[in-house]
Amino acid sequence: MELVFPFRNVVINTLWGFFEKGKVKEFSDFKTGKEKWGEDFFYEEVENWREYLPNFENEILQIINTTDQQTIDKYFIGLVEQLKSFKECLSTDFFFANISEWNEEILKKYTETVEREEEEYAKHENRKRKHLEEYEDWDFSGLLLGMGNSKSKKVKRINYNFYCIEKTPDLIEEAIIDDYLELINSLCHDLFEVARKYGEPWQNGNIKSKVEEQFIPKPIVFVEGDHDITLIQKAAEYLNKIELISTIELRQRGGFRNLDKLWNVLNEESWETVPQIKIFLYDCDTEKEKEDFGSHHKRIIPTNTNSIVKKGIENLFPNQLINEAIKYKRAFVDTKKVTGIKRGKEYYEEYCEINKDEKKNFCKWVCENGTKDDFKSFEVIFEIIEEIIRK
Repeated sequence: MELVFPFRNVVINTLWGFFEKGKVKEFSDFKTGKEKWGEDFFYEEVENWREYLPNFENEILQIINTTDQQTIDKYFIGLVEQLKSFKECLSTDFFFANISEWNEEILKKYTETVEREEEEYAKHENRKRKHLEEYEDWDFSGLLLGMGNSKSKKVKRINYNFYCIEKTPDLIEEAIIDDYLELINSLCHDLFEVARKYGEPWQNGNIKSKVEEQFIPKPIVFVEGDHDITLIQKAAEYLNKIELISTIELRQRGGFRNLDKLWNVLNEESWETVPQIKIFLYDCDTEKEKEDFGSHHKRIIPTNTNSIVKKGIENLFPNQLINEAIKYKRAFVDTKKVTGIKRGKEYYEEYCEINKDEKKNFCKWVCENGTKDDFKSFEVIFEIIEEIIRK
């Protein structure tokens, strides 16, 4: 039976789509002002592709932890070949050659259309007349306008006996190549980073099948984002939970919606090859409810009601630390103000959240400047994990 690796296939095949004519033309059209409406749609697809990466990474971990060495080697050999193919295409010459070829196809179709329309034009009755020849015709404009009492009348017209081309060929602009290549390089970089994390240890012979070693798989704690893992590991250092962390695997899913997707797959389709405790740890603002299904456990980090940050794992930090972070870099934190009327009473709310583009920088700053007291509220996370894995 041929093995299928769905998440690897999705992330690879979808990325190849950005090397093809359709996506390059979409980019060209909104960059040159032809189809400005397409810009939001295009970048939404870019973000959708990035959301596949956590699934891809978790598939790698699933392969490593639950299959034999032959399957692991097959997976990485195929992945290495696919990444080599991408690297060969990451050049200005590649896109220049392809755009030239695509534009030739567009021009060919354009020429064929013009020739066909010229033939149809030539068959029209008026083409029998000479250029600039006057002739009589009926004017039905009044009837067309819905004026029921108007009568048609004869008018004199001039025959302009030539075919006028108004449309221009819809070409892909070569001027966009540098900008497009910058985008493609960033997408490939994200893919290569995930692959390199596991590919290099595999190439060095450091990834061996755990199934063949007859191991008992560690419990997995799925969190919403990569920075959550960094902060939990830092909290473990301060709160003497290193030993606990060593008994589990921390994995990120790229947002609570992806946590939902995996929860549904595991609980409805039961596709796992090895039973394993899995904890789905949601941020306080997701409005989820505690749930258990077999060895799968959905938990929500309790809200720190005193915190000015209302969203994300950063809600666990004290206000003093958040204010210090704002002084260091104002861009770390966004402030939102909401006013309204509820049941006849006016209300006003003001709250903060970490800017999504600054999460990585904020995480780094906190890990470098935070203290044991700043990470004290993270104790609740370790209590959740311990309660489940030590039953």
